[in-house]
Amino acid sequence: MIRRYLLCAPKGDIPLGPGDLKRPFRISPTEEHPFLTLHDYFHAIEEFMLRDSGKPLLAILRERLPGPLSLDAIDEMAIRSEKHGALYHMASVEILCRGRSSRIAVSTAATEKTRAWLDREFDILRKLYRSLSLPFLPRPYFKVDAEQRCGAQVEMLTLMAAQWFDSFHEWHLSAHEVSGSLKIRIWDREKGHRFASDHEAREIFRQASFILTLYYDTLSFSQIYPWHHAAGDFVVKTAKGEAVDVRLTTARKYEPFMVFSQEERLNPLVALLYFFLNLTVRMRLDRLEGLGETAWVEDFAVEATTRGFFQAIERMKEQGRYLEGSPGELVSLLREFDPVELRRLFDSLLDLYAGDDPEDLRLIRSRLETHVRRLHRVLQGLPLQGPRRAC
Repeated sequence: MIRRYLLCAPKGDIPLGPGDLKRPFRISPTEEHPFLTLHDYFHAIEEFMLRDSGKPLLAILRERLPGPLSLDAIDEMAIRSEKHGALYHMASVEILCRGRSSRIAVSTAATEKTRAWLDREFDILRKLYRSLSLPFLPRPYFKVDAEQRCGAQVEMLTLMAAQWFDSFHEWHLSAHEVSGSLKIRIWDREKGHRFASDHEAREIFRQASFILTLYYDTLSFSQIYPWHHAAGDFVVKTAKGEAVDVRLTTARKYEPFMVFSQEERLNPLVALLYFFLNLTVRMRLDRLEGLGETAWVEDFAVEATTRGFFQAIERMKEQGRYLEGSPGELVSLLREFDPVELRRLFDSLLDLYAGDDPEDLRLIRSRLETHVRRLHRVLQGLPLQGPRRAC
C-alpha cells in the first residue's frame, strides 16, 4: 500500500516531504504543539485507520465495494490535511482500491477541552443518525482515544472517522471584484473558487434553514447549536442544471438553546418562535473569507431562511413530528406581530448573544431594526397555507 501525506491548498494538493513533516504540529493556526510534529499527526491518522488489522476501515469500504476485501487490496492511502476547524483538525483519508476512490473524514482533537467536544459530537451524530435517519449530517463511523508518543513525552489524541461529503465545498462572503458588494464565494477545489449565482445563494440559505429546522425537536426544544457560517459548518454542491445540495458538517451540541420557565414550557410555540427568530439572524452572520471581519448577508437571506423553515415544518407535520396545529396556523400567528412587537421579541435573544462573539453582537445590534422590518414584510407576504415545495 502506497501512503501519501498531503496538504490541501486552493490550487491543488501539496505533497509533504520529510523536511515538511518535521515542522511542529499546530494546536491552532497560531499555537504550536510543544513536541508533536506534522509527521506525528499524519502517522496518528494512519494508525487510526489501520487499527485492529484494518477491520473498521474494511467495514466502511465493504459498504461501497462488492466482494471479499482485505488490506492487501488497497493500492493507496492518501491523507490530506484539509483545515484547522473551529475545534478540531480536519483531514480526509482517500483510499484507492479496485480502481475506485473512497474518502473518509477524520477529525482530530488535541486538547482536553476539544477532546470532550469531539466525544460529545460523536454521540450526538450517532444519536441523530439512528433516531431521524436524515442524510444532512455526516454518518459517524468510529472513534478512539490514542496515545501519541514522542520520546518520553505522551499526548492523548481523540480521532473520529465519519462520512465525507464528496464534491461539497465550503463557502463564505467575499467582496465582488466589480460591484464591491458582499457575495457568496464558493470555495470549489475542483473547478476553482467562484461566486455563487443568485439561485445558488438562495438555495444555500433555504436548505440550511430547512436542515436545522428538520433536526429541531418540538417536544424537548433540542436543536443543533452552536453553528456558524464562518466555521464552514454548511457546505454546498452544485450539479448540472444548477441542482443545489447543502449539507451540515457538524453537530457540536443538541439541547435547548434557551431556558424556559415551567409556564412557558406549556406552550411549545414559544420555543419554536424563538428558534425561528434566532435562525433568521444567525443565518445572516459570516466572516469575510471565513477569517476576516464579521459580515452581514444581504436581505435575500431572510426570505430564503423563512421559506426553508416553513418547508421543514410542513415535512415534520407529514412525519408526525409537528403537533402544534397546521403550518398555516403558525404563519397566521407570526403575521399577527407588527414590527415593534417583533423587535421586542428579539430582546431576549440579544441577552443570550451577549455571551457569544462580541463582534457578532455589535453587528446584530446595528442591523436589527432593518432586519426586523424586512422579516415583517416577508412574513406578511407568506401564503396562509405556508410554502409547499421542500428539499
